[in-house]
Amino acid sequence: METEDMIQTIITFITSITINDIILTILGLDTLRSVLASLGIIKRETPFLGRIIYGKYDVIIVKEALRELGYSTQQAERIVGRLKNVTDKEKYPQADTALRLLYILSKYIIKFENAISYGLISEGKMLSYSNYYINTMEATHNQNDLKELSHIMIRLLRNNKEDRVDFIIVPKGGNPLLAQYIANELGANLIIAKDINDSARPQESGELDRIGRIRYEGLNFLLERSDTKQIKGIVLDCNTSGGTQLVTIISDFNDLVEKCNYPIVPICNCYVLFKLVKLDINSGKEINIDKKFDDINCHLFRLFDLDEEDKKELCNISSQVIDYYVAYETGVLHELKNKIIKKSKYYYDE
Repeated sequence: METEDMIQTIITFITSITINDIILTILGLDTLRSVLASLGIIKRETPFLGRIIYGKYDVIIVKEALRELGYSTQQAERIVGRLKNVTDKEKYPQADTALRLLYILSKYIIKFENAISYGLISEGKMLSYSNYYINTMEATHNQNDLKELSHIMIRLLRNNKEDRVDFIIVPKGGNPLLAQYIANELGANLIIAKDINDSARPQESGELDRIGRIRYEGLNFLLERSDTKQIKGIVLDCNTSGGTQLVTIISDFNDLVEKCNYPIVPICNCYVLFKLVKLDINSGKEINIDKKFDDINCHLFRLFDLDEEDKKELCNISSQVIDYYVAYETGVLHELKNKIIKKSKYYYDE
């Protein structure tokens, strides 16, 4: 009887709630949010809560102030848009972008006496072999370097006029920490693509929609909560050598979008901080991975390519230099950058 009485009490309470009660509750919560935002009790950078409390609070205040000054709503919108562009430029300045990246990479490069292999075997090509390994995953465990690398990537996006990014796809075996930080900065959704050999990745079936939402972790969340008719995204990772993993993800995802008729614009841009030059083990010639991307109507953007000589230079910088300013003043970073430019392996337009 006690259980039945409790259920009856809950039902009575729910049925007694009126539209006015709901409206008053919403208004009360919005007022609380405004008070918290104005007092600054919770910091803006606080994950989740910061975004909920502040949201577009600053933008609303600026627009209201502009209207008080006599500007029309349309004029206020344009001014706020221009201010946002200025803010982006100040937050992600272009100066010394490539030099900063080279310095960070020099901190995380490891030299091996015997060549090591890495990458994926595909299309009859062998693994990449090198006496050097740039541990960018380790770099993203350092909060300062994670922030720096993320801002460098955002500058690369801005440099390519990538002003709108609704979601970012990153390989699960890539650098999710970097992608997550960038997604948070841009207010974008993060989708993690299960690796093709992941045991948790479902294989083909007739239910492609359900399979796809499992293969791409976060896709379901994006589709259910997006109010945009044409969702736009990019694929991103810290670096690549053969490009096979990224090309496979882009091709598979675009195929999924087309077959399931998702309201998503096909992926046409892929971003990495740098590319490692990969040589064909038989001919000794560089493998043109850009053609792989061209073949699927996509473009691979990065700051520069690094070959074995460049990695050797990075290793030398690592053994000689204490901090960025010493590296900058002595000119070793400029020297390496100029060598990369002379080899036509530099792609960042500062």
